[in-house]
Amino acid sequence: MLYLLRLFDATVFKILLFGFLITVTIGNGGASATVVPASASGSGGDTTTGVQNPPSGGTTGGGNPTSPTSVAMVTIPASQDVFSPFILAVQPQTTVTWLNSDTASHVIKTTPDMSSFLNPQPISMTVAAGQQATMTFTQPGVYDYYDSTKAIWNKKDHRVGADKGVPFFPLSMEGVIWVQGHIDGLPSTVKNGMPGIDDFTQDFVAITAGGSVAWHNTDASLHVVSPVPGLSQPINPANVATTTVLGTRNIPGGETKMITFPTPGLYYYYCPPHASLNATFHRALALPKVTEFPIPMEGFVLVSS
Repeated sequence: MLYLLRLFDATVFKILLFGFLITVTIGNGGASATVVPASASGSGGDTTTGVQNPPSGGTTGGGNPTSPTSVAMVTIPASQDVFSPFILAVQPQTTVTWLNSDTASHVIKTTPDMSSFLNPQPISMTVAAGQQATMTFTQPGVYDYYDSTKAIWNKKDHRVGADKGVPFFPLSMEGVIWVQGHIDGLPSTVKNGMPGIDDFTQDFVAITAGGSVAWHNTDASLHVVSPVPGLSQPINPANVATTTVLGTRNIPGGETKMITFPTPGLYYYYCPPHASLNATFHRALALPKVTEFPIPMEGFVLVSS
């Protein structure tokens, strides 16, 4: 569908194509163009932080929206080997488009780990240079994916690690999609830990709202659980205090700390003594001294409604 407008000395073309609104402005000073998902032209969501608002007529909790399928986008910028945004929060029945602005093709696949809340639908696709690929997400949960040509799956740590040749090394070409909604059978309390290395035992855990995570540190060094700043709700929606967990050097057997999460959402945290932050992508970066380098000491807590 094509719309044509005259605004003073400029001509504006608005083209609705495959769920995207393309705006082309031609004036005396030249031409410009923008491409956004059609939903983003209204109240579709925050495209800079990767948070999508519920579609009109839809639901924010469990169950499927009653409106038509909504859309969201992940960009692969040219010559950067990253997914932007790193975390994308969407509603069920959302079609996500990966737009490859790079000059090379990219292979997108979910990590091998699966559970009732982690990777409930597998992702497996190749996006050619300058092209796009789509997938509609119907099942609530967290989807951890990566480019297997630019990153590796560490079988020992069950983590994605960056290839040394990527531009933002040690930042890996990895992304997270959170499909919001109720998930049955989640516990109210789970255990996580620091098992003698600079990493958390589990990258992803899930609990019910008001539940707790028990972090037990069996490493000699102290470790810290600290929310990554600068993210929009429903990512890190509540103020969870930074928590230090002492190791065996300070307490025989190591310390255990409980953190309660009263508010549903997806919580992204890291360990500041063993990771820094990339302010552009709001991601944790492994410090060169850590035992699992280039894998960052980070993790996620999914709190279901």
